[in-house]
Amino acid sequence: MSWLLENWFGGKESLEQAREEIQRYAQKEVYLGVSGLENPEQSSTRMAPQDLFLSLYGPWDNKLEENEAEFLRFVHDELPPVVRDEVGIIPFFSTPTTKGYLVLTFIRNASKRDIAFYKLPLSLVDEKGEVVAKKTFDMLKYGSVGDKSSRPAEFLFSWDAFARMPEQDEQLFLRFDAPLRKKRTVSKQPTTLTPVEQAHYENMAARQQLTVQPGEVKLDPLDILPADEGALKVIVLFRNGLDKRVEFTEVPILLRDRDGAEVARVRFGLKNLHVDANSSLIWGFTIPNESITKPYVKAEECSAYIPDPKPEKIRRVRRTPRGGIVQ
Repeated sequence: MSWLLENWFGGKESLEQAREEIQRYAQKEVYLGVSGLENPEQSSTRMAPQDLFLSLYGPWDNKLEENEAEFLRFVHDELPPVVRDEVGIIPFFSTPTTKGYLVLTFIRNASKRDIAFYKLPLSLVDEKGEVVAKKTFDMLKYGSVGDKSSRPAEFLFSWDAFARMPEQDEQLFLRFDAPLRKKRTVSKQPTTLTPVEQAHYENMAARQQLTVQPGEVKLDPLDILPADEGALKVIVLFRNGLDKRVEFTEVPILLRDRDGAEVARVRFGLKNLHVDANSSLIWGFTIPNESITKPYVKAEECSAYIPDPKPEKIRRVRRTPRGGIVQ
């Protein structure tokens, strides 16, 4: 590889200069907190980037020349070590464009499990830490990030997402906007079903032909049930058609009444919810009464939605007296 890079940069001296440029452009890594550490960036237990498998699938898939791919591998291996058991996003280049502010990164998974994301809320901040731009990115188009692997990802903040226009040559920094654990975020784990309930919903999924599809990860609401103290319980089918186990770190659920008005929007923060390769699981998610914005809501009058990466293809399910699904 070295001869390709020397040819790319024009010699060994230019290659050393490239290393210095990489160190200069690389920013502090943003960690997503999957390890459970309160301040993962302070951890001294780290992995060298060379110990991660680099997959170039992503925004530049099938668009790179051989020397460009070699250059990306070189950049990746020159970056600082990543915290073990964490998922980090490390920007290695950023620049303003005609469409917005572009940040090129590597998503690095130093954990022992695959990680899949639905949405990734990110901000750009200035040197004082003040927010300049905010955007939530759809991430399922990237697929899951395999255990101990890395892949490139680009984040474009369009100019209309900016609170103010950055000054010329002003450096902006990427920040992960971790979801606030407030009233509408429930951190407790989903509930398992009784054997009778499990068999009932497995049969329901089979009748609706909700089978595991190769290469797809799907979440389908199957039913809505009344629960204790005015809560509602949403039964969700997880389908993993990938060849590797997937961990879900959060599940957003939206409830609407028969008039289409929103009555609850809850984002469940999860730990250790795994779905094995080419398999499915069924779990129940209890929406507490305090998260329901409309009084006296009945389960049979509600529809459950799980936001899809493509908003125009949101799957809809309505609770019926016989537990059927209305699409």
